[in-house]
Amino acid sequence: MSLRRSAAERLLILGGGGMVGLQVAREAARELDPSEIIISGLTEAEVNDAVETLSKEAAENGWNIRFSGAAGDIFLPVSLQGRARQDLVADGKLFDELFNDIFAPDPDAWKSSALYELIDRHKPDVVVDCINTATAISYQDVYTTSRKVKVLLDRLESEGSLTGDRVAPFVQSIRELLIAQGVPQIVRHMLFLQRALQQSAVRVYVKVGTTGTGGMGMNIPYTHSEDKPSATLLSKSAIGFAHTGLLFLLARTPGAENDSNVNQGTIVKEIKPGAMIGFKRLGLSHVKVTGPSGRREPAYLVEPRQERLGDAVNPREDPSGWRSFDNRRVPLRMVGADTGENGFFSIGEFQAITYPRQMEYVTPEEVARVAVLEILGSSTGRDVLSAIDGAITEPSYRAGVLRDHACREMVRIEAMLDATGEEAVPSIAVGHLGPPRLSKMLIEAFLLREATGQTTVEGLLAVDAGEMLEAVERYLTANPRVASLIATIGIPILRESDGLTITRGPRLNIPVAAPDGSPIPLDAESIEKFGHSGWVDLRRKNFDTWKDRIARIAESRPDIAAYGSASFDPSRYMSDAFIPGDVVGWLLTNEVDEMGMVGHRLY
Repeated sequence: MSLRRSAAERLLILGGGGMVGLQVAREAARELDPSEIIISGLTEAEVNDAVETLSKEAAENGWNIRFSGAAGDIFLPVSLQGRARQDLVADGKLFDELFNDIFAPDPDAWKSSALYELIDRHKPDVVVDCINTATAISYQDVYTTSRKVKVLLDRLESEGSLTGDRVAPFVQSIRELLIAQGVPQIVRHMLFLQRALQQSAVRVYVKVGTTGTGGMGMNIPYTHSEDKPSATLLSKSAIGFAHTGLLFLLARTPGAENDSNVNQGTIVKEIKPGAMIGFKRLGLSHVKVTGPSGRREPAYLVEPRQERLGDAVNPREDPSGWRSFDNRRVPLRMVGADTGENGFFSIGEFQAITYPRQMEYVTPEEVARVAVLEILGSSTGRDVLSAIDGAITEPSYRAGVLRDHACREMVRIEAMLDATGEEAVPSIAVGHLGPPRLSKMLIEAFLLREATGQTTVEGLLAVDAGEMLEAVERYLTANPRVASLIATIGIPILRESDGLTITRGPRLNIPVAAPDGSPIPLDAESIEKFGHSGWVDLRRKNFDTWKDRIARIAESRPDIAAYGSASFDPSRYMSDAFIPGDVVGWLLTNEVDEMGMVGHRLY
């Protein structure tokens, strides 16, 4: 049965040169009838080989589809493409650029990512991600690098010197350790992916993920040549499921509104094969082993030699110092199965790993079929994110009742303490929850209500923005304890007085302190940014903004009597009372944030 529909005009396959990616391309060509399929891969060679193979099949099968290639590492910025990771670590300037790409707080860093550039250049409406992201990140091996750093540090300390020839490898190991950490890399990748999808017309994003262990448990006997149990392999599972968690959040992240140039939200799905995926081809192969450089290199048979055991043994010697077998350069060749990303397996290894109750295996055709069915909107039951969505415990009626009771009880306790003269400040914000913008908005809403004496939306709507500003300044002068609270929790108060001034305490939540404690430069643009994201803004234009907000809140009041339960949705403010927490919750739900996104919860 054909499933051909107009489901994808332009399809981008990340990791399209791999075993699963190639099969997804074939399945999509047969069933989706796209105008173009873009094959993205790590190297020019694999991309060109895949495009050539698929173009030939297209001619043979009568597919009127254009295949194009895009080589590059989507986990690196555009400026570092074509550089080996070892070279990036060895070169201080290049390392700084890579380090900043992973850890720098620059909100515009996503614009220089190869992933964004790839999506922006080809403008696909469907993306299928077949890259084994967990392997790419976890097998940089933070464990081995950490041990190497510790050994080098102990050696230098025992010598009583941090100078000499051993400093350079120590510094390089530190660099490797810094950029080998998995969680910052997967988080950065997902943030870049979010922005790339948001700024595109991609309708569907399908991730072919991994369990990390091929469906087996923590006792898995199959690793990538490291000893069992393998902390590195378990890290791969950790990153794989961290990736799933972040994809789950991405799937629940709404798109932007009122901007035709920005995506209204991409459908996000993940397929997680729970077995080894195989196989790509069978036959004779020149086997590769890990060489002195740490890279896999074609192996040649050596002449074994006998060695008397002493106090130590060197597990990694340069093979160039060994005699060749039979005095000839004999390649290590054998018949086996090429399983793509998992590598080449001998007959025995393939038999063992695919044996019942071991890892077993699933074919790339089956994985590709599920991916295409999910693109078409079929209910395969294999979308991991939908399964999680259906399994999590949702908000409850009981919790809603208790919320109202808890809020009223806290207000009662606060009023009782005020009456007894207890030394306490108003319960506005402490800064422990959310970004500083949350505290800033709660404080501003509180000041509007207390300073004007207006406790309803309609009452505040009648107050002019200039009157609001004057009332807030009078309130802060009369209530220095409130001003002290604001400054103490790290929120400065921005004013227009003889230029721009801030009233502050010893700590500022925004801007984030520099690692070396140096002052943060200020200019007009950064002041506007900080005023928006974390400073209580007592400039006239911010009160104009609050007037507009209050007007929108007043207009959103639901008519429950006329329309019943249908009158309530996330865009409606239910109460006539101006309650700072409820008002800020409504604004966070309905206002476009710095990412150009609104906060409607997806049910």
